[in-house]
Amino acid sequence: MNTYCVIGAGAAGLVTAQAFAARGIAFEVLEATDGIGGIWDARRSDSPVSRNTHVIASKGVQAFPGFPMPEDYPDYPGHELILRYLQNYVDANELAPHIRLNTEVRRIEPAADGPEAGWDVTLGDSTRKPYAGVVIATGHDRTPRRIEIPGNSTVPVLHSSEYRHPEQIIGKRVLVVGAGQSAADILSDCAVNAALTLHSSRRGFYCMPKYLLGQPTDSMLQGHMWRPMRKRAFQTLFSYLRRRSRSFGLPVPDFDNGIVIPMLGDQLHHYYTHGDIVPKPDIAAIEDDRATFTDGSEEKVDMVILATGFVPNYPVVDRVHLNWAEGALRPGLYLNIFPPGALGLFVVGMVRPIGSHWDVYTHQAELVADYVQAKAAGPQRIERFVRATHGAQPDLYAGLRLYHAEQYPLVVEKQDYVNQLRKHAKLLK
Repeated sequence: MNTYCVIGAGAAGLVTAQAFAARGIAFEVLEATDGIGGIWDARRSDSPVSRNTHVIASKGVQAFPGFPMPEDYPDYPGHELILRYLQNYVDANELAPHIRLNTEVRRIEPAADGPEAGWDVTLGDSTRKPYAGVVIATGHDRTPRRIEIPGNSTVPVLHSSEYRHPEQIIGKRVLVVGAGQSAADILSDCAVNAALTLHSSRRGFYCMPKYLLGQPTDSMLQGHMWRPMRKRAFQTLFSYLRRRSRSFGLPVPDFDNGIVIPMLGDQLHHYYTHGDIVPKPDIAAIEDDRATFTDGSEEKVDMVILATGFVPNYPVVDRVHLNWAEGALRPGLYLNIFPPGALGLFVVGMVRPIGSHWDVYTHQAELVADYVQAKAAGPQRIERFVRATHGAQPDLYAGLRLYHAEQYPLVVEKQDYVNQLRKHAKLLK
């Protein structure tokens, strides 16, 4: 039994499949739905993409390493083009024979002789299959983070994952809660379709333009820098963006509480300065259809949309196997991948880098594949690595102090994180 199981055929699962295939590791990908793509398949009931969802990173930065997006794609492709790109990736790397669609995973458990002997996977039809190891690559944008709003509200409260198209908000008085990218996208829809758009945020925010000097902004931020210079560059850029957004009248954060990751896009500047979005502080309560805010103001609302993000959730496996402490917001995985001891269970894709995601997933998958390959060569090859997984987590923030970092435990500074993945790969040589 030398076959590994990869759960999920989204971006994280596909790069894991490619990393295993490149090293000759036997594997199969189990996907619960009838297609690949994960959250980018808008047909899925658990997909958070709406009609107007586009990638946050530009195509040159978002693409998998060594597999550029087509030249005729726009700089920021929509979800339909992204799904097509993922299918092209599957075809180009001949991954389809390894993917079993319509195959739900209900449970993951250690083998009877312990995790060192492998893992048993129970499928939706109650079939149990043994594997040498399991990679959970189902993503972390599946379980909505919801907040409790005091009062006796009679208006619908949706999570951003339940927002699909502008027809849901046409002519309504909509209150959007949150200050992340989903909030920015929904606010832009509301500003031109809703009768009134209210934006409640517990903190300020600021926006990064999609273009600088005629080029996608993120394409100009990909160079490698010495760590102290990188920290200074982030601080300088974010300070500039904060001043810029404040000049447009947006409620901006106080950096004394830590750095806030900016939204991408200038559309909020436009709608705020035209009065199409009304800023509000925290919600104090909603009674019937009247929202009261912490500044004492009140507004009648027809709908509330919570753009409050997602929380990691892997219900197919007991939390103890993921080193997940009671009350913790995420599993205690070394480098967000390996439980202590790395006994054949891994998570790929559980990370939110400051920057693009897919190349980081690729580096994660390659490290897992390197570990599996080294383990097959003999237990002595992985001794140093296994000892490291029992140690303290390295600093993954480039020395930056992030706003309420404990509430956003998956955030890492991209270059610091990738550098750590490469450093640990050397322990397996």
